[in-house]
Amino acid sequence: MDKKERQLFDYYYNKFAERRFDEKDVLSFLLFVKNDLQDNKVIKELGDFIVHRENNSGYVKEFFVDCKEVINNLGKGKPKKIETMFSFKEIRNGFNNLFIEQGLEKLSHDVINDFILCIISLLQNVKLVSGNLQKEVGHLSFAASSKELFLMGNMKVLHKGRFIPVTFPVLSVKNIYEKVKPQDEKDTPYLFDDQIIEVINSDGEMMITFPTL
Repeated sequence: MDKKERQLFDYYYNKFAERRFDEKDVLSFLLFVKNDLQDNKVIKELGDFIVHRENNSGYVKEFFVDCKEVINNLGKGKPKKIETMFSFKEIRNGFNNLFIEQGLEKLSHDVINDFILCIISLLQNVKLVSGNLQKEVGHLSFAASSKELFLMGNMKVLHKGRFIPVTFPVLSVKNIYEKVKPQDEKDTPYLFDDQIIEVINSDGEMMITFPTL
């Protein structure tokens, strides 16, 4: 990293540490460091996913292939649970290892929470495709409950001659941002398929621009 690159790296780090960033800053940072992520699997995979969208590869592609297989086998024996693509801990360690390598301190849990929220927002509306013909088999949506925010996968399974919609969590993070009224006893997340959510920052406070619930 030359002196100019280091200046830019420190600029992003200070914005993150002060919690004065939004989803556009996260996207810019991931593009800036993309050539330095070969040994940082989690952040590399997420960065590539955000940039390449439905043209995903590697672990991300394998993850959705596995999800599709689980969904296609629903009703055939004991259902297999779909875990999130990466856990909070994995994403936290990925980002903090990147900063530690540059002699900087780890960032707080709240900042990592902010990172994940921005990543969820950046990945909404991505099409999920399958096979050589790149057939669309689903899409990703932003979802919100009173306790958590989600990047939700949406696919369909053929059951008794009918296609049944199935949703599953791809990424999740604590909702420390907006009050969301539970829509039922299970706190089922509100799914935003028609609206595009944006994560903005107002005087150091992360805000989500979704409709009033």
